[in-house]
This record gives sequence, C-alpha cells and structure tokens, in this order.
Amino acid sequence: MSDPFDVSDGYIPVPPQAVDADPAQEMRKLYYRLSRLEEALAEERSQKNLDMHQVLLQVIALSDQIGEFVQQYGVATNALQATMVRSVALIGQGLLAILKQQGVKAMNTIGQPVDTEIADVVGTEPRHNVAQGKVLREVKIGYRWPHGLLRRAQVIVAGPLARPSDNN
Repeated sequence: MSDPFDVSDGYIPVPPQAVDADPAQEMRKLYYRLSRLEEALAEERSQKNLDMHQVLLQVIALSDQIGEFVQQYGVATNALQATMVRSVALIGQGLLAILKQQGVKAMNTIGQPVDTEIADVVGTEPRHNVAQGKVLREVKIGYRWPHGLLRRAQVIVAGPLARPSDNN
C-alpha cells in the first residue's frame, strides 16, 4: 500500500471544489466565521457575568438577613437560643466565604464623605463636630467585585444641626 501523503508523485489530485476556489475569498469567509465566534463568546461571557451578578446579590441579601437575625437576638437568654444564633452565624460566615471566593469585597464608607457614585443617602442626622455629608453609618453595606460595583451602599450622613427657633 502506498503512502497517501507521498508528494514525489508527479500528479497530486486536487479536490474538485479547490480547482475553482479563490483563496482570498475563502480566507475572508474564515475571518468572518472567526469574528462571529468571537462575538458569540463575548456575549456568553457578558451573560455569565450578569448571571453571576444576580446570584451574588442574592447571596448578599441572605447574608444581610442572617446579620439582622443575629443582631435581633443580641445576647441569648438560654442555651437553645445561643446554639441557634451560633448556628445561624456560622451559615452567615459560610456565605461571606463564598462572596470572598468570588472576589466580592465590602466597601468602607463610614467616616468618609459620601460618594454618590457608590452610595445612596437614605437619611441624615444632625451631629456636632462632624462635617455635613460624612457617612455616619451604613444601613446596607455596599460591595465591589472584579467586574465593578456589585451593590451600592445605603448610608446615613451627618446633616445640618437644627437651628434655634425664632419664636421668642
């Protein structure tokens, strides 16, 4: 049996579709197909990021609920409550570990001037010795992830002090 790739033969058969082919046209077709594949891949990556964004927001919401539950109980009054709160807190720590694994980081806004790019002001409180517009506390923590802002913080800021009334 002869080697099918032996090119020492004087005659090399050419497939019929290659006889009239235009190599430049075929290359353009291949480049077009490649660009369509690249577009499809970019769309799939974008959709994956959107899907992951939604999942992480749900994990953050669960973490918020667990934190509220643990704060609500404060100091447990009996062993059963203490065990329950400890168990729920462990679940919350597990959720935080998942967020960390995905590159999610809490933003620190407390004590900083409010940054409206990353935080929504949901209230003000008058405070002595605190500049107006500084964040006093967070109602909801804001988060970043490798693809940008994941969730905006909701903050309470220092507002103007009440002026004495002129009713005298």
